[in-house]
Amino acid sequence: MSATEPDTRHPSSGGDGADMTRLSHFIPFDGLSASHLAEIRDQVTVQRLPAGRLLFKRGQASDKAWFLVDGELDLIDAGYQVRPFAADDDENYLAVDNYPRHTVNAITREPATLYGIDRDKLDLLMAWTQAPDLLPDDESDDRNWMDALLTSGLFAQVPPAKLHALFVKFRPREVGLGEVVVEEGEPGDVFYVIKRGKAMVTRAAPAGTHTLAALSAGRFFGEDALISDQPRNATVTMTSDGELMCLDKSDFQAILQASVIRRISEDALDTLVLEGERAVVLVDVRLPMESRHDTIPGARNLPLNELRQRARGLEREFLYILCAEGRRSELGAYILSEAGLDALVLDRGDNENRDTQNEEHAEATAPR
Repeated sequence: MSATEPDTRHPSSGGDGADMTRLSHFIPFDGLSASHLAEIRDQVTVQRLPAGRLLFKRGQASDKAWFLVDGELDLIDAGYQVRPFAADDDENYLAVDNYPRHTVNAITREPATLYGIDRDKLDLLMAWTQAPDLLPDDESDDRNWMDALLTSGLFAQVPPAKLHALFVKFRPREVGLGEVVVEEGEPGDVFYVIKRGKAMVTRAAPAGTHTLAALSAGRFFGEDALISDQPRNATVTMTSDGELMCLDKSDFQAILQASVIRRISEDALDTLVLEGERAVVLVDVRLPMESRHDTIPGARNLPLNELRQRARGLEREFLYILCAEGRRSELGAYILSEAGLDALVLDRGDNENRDTQNEEHAEATAPR
């Protein structure tokens, strides 16, 4: 048995990638469209291990979540109790020991195959797939171009709470074959996504025009000039008829830069509860099976995909603290705030500045 975690920088994948159909049996991948699954395929690590290998050890922090797709593991807890865990186990619908710091040792009982993905990317997927009401309910090609945006590095910077504002600001534009959409050297004032059609990206060179890329549906362009406030660095010409989705510069910058999510530290929350001046409700917006798997003491489970509807029945006098880790709490706070409720996200990091705590306490208790 190896005493070290396997090297995942160069996974033994036999030259092939992850089977996304198999991965779609797990949460949150079961909620993704086929195009979205295809987009994230390259972000999934394939790890094949022989029997008797250590996948991770108890107490170890990990930036990857592992999904068991074939074989069997032994999960060994602090009391040295061994639980066999097979790929066909009825409980195998989440990442193995799905915690940022592992609570068990995981050792392969027999040869096993696991798929890994960065926890931060998994957190984004969990937030997006549980908030379908934040996305327009349109035809499949609408969802395809939106899926493409959600998997991009650029829009990974947009808090999930901003997704609704993001998509409602886009405006359609019909374009024709040969139409120049942006021209090199001109000021940039619009961000574009290709909903339908194809385009060519070119740049002027001493020997003539140089072709940089061919773009198809789901690809976007124009962000460089908006972020840098510099002239366009290339020309984009349509090579077919099509339709673009357009976002103005002011909306683009506001969505990336603005933030409306308020936070409260654990210390400030403890003080708030002890003073008892206001009823405080802890809210866990994870899925019920996640909440049962990793219970947060005293928290009420209100799944994110039901939160908008259930917010109507919540008491307006209470202060709601979104207490689960990750972006879903941010999105939950946005939904509750949109419903006219007072909601904050619990910041579980250490607070080193007492003045900051006092400011948070004053903000949390101030009348709205």
